[in-house]
Parts: sequence; structure tokens; C-alpha cells
Amino acid sequence: MQTLSQRRAARALELLENITEKGETRNEFSQFCKSFPTMILQNGLGQAIAFIKSKKDKDDKPDYKYDTMYNTLNAWLKELTLIKDDVLREINYMNAQEYLHIQMESLKFLEWIKRYENAEIFK
Repeated sequence: MQTLSQRRAARALELLENITEKGETRNEFSQFCKSFPTMILQNGLGQAIAFIKSKKDKDDKPDYKYDTMYNTLNAWLKELTLIKDDVLREINYMNAQEYLHIQMESLKFLEWIKRYENAEIFK
């Protein structure tokens, strides 16, 4: 039986391994992984998630680094059954205790994302 921390680490590794982009696009994602937890701490999960969800590229398509981060975090929260479908929609209807629990879990999961991206094992 794995601890929750072990599950976080394993799932973060698995999700990052499934990212097929390499080169500059992957480097941009890696750089964003370093700053996203700080964005959550400064602004709160809701505002940080809304920010990355709103980002589009020049053709009005989702920006890769933001979209990948959103999908990665959303997948983890769904796996834990903290959300049913979409974190951005669901956090708006949670009480403060649930919201803070999801924010803390997100930060703990993002620690692993950041560690693995800093290790540059996917480049």
C-alpha cells in the first residue's frame, strides 16, 4: 500500500511522461512549473486556475504550457475524487474548508511536478 505522497509522486511522473512535446515548448512548460505554485500562494487557487484557463495563443487556441498544467492538475484532483469533472467550475461552489483542502492538495502535487521538471528527465 502506498502513502498519499507516494501516489502523488507516481501520478505526477506518469502524467509528465505522457507529455509528448519536447524542445522549446517543453522548456516553457518546465519554467511555468516553477512559478505556478507561487501564483497559487499569492492569489489563491481559484484566481490562478482562472488565469491559466484564460490564456490563449495567437490563434485563440489554448496555450500549451497553461493547458497542460490545467489538465495535469485537473486529472490528479479527479483521481482523488476531490472534483467530479472540472476544477475551475467546481471550486466556485465549495465551502471554504473544501476549497482550502483542494488548494493544499494541489500545492503538494505541484511540488512533485516541479521536482520532476527541474530534474530535466523528460528533455
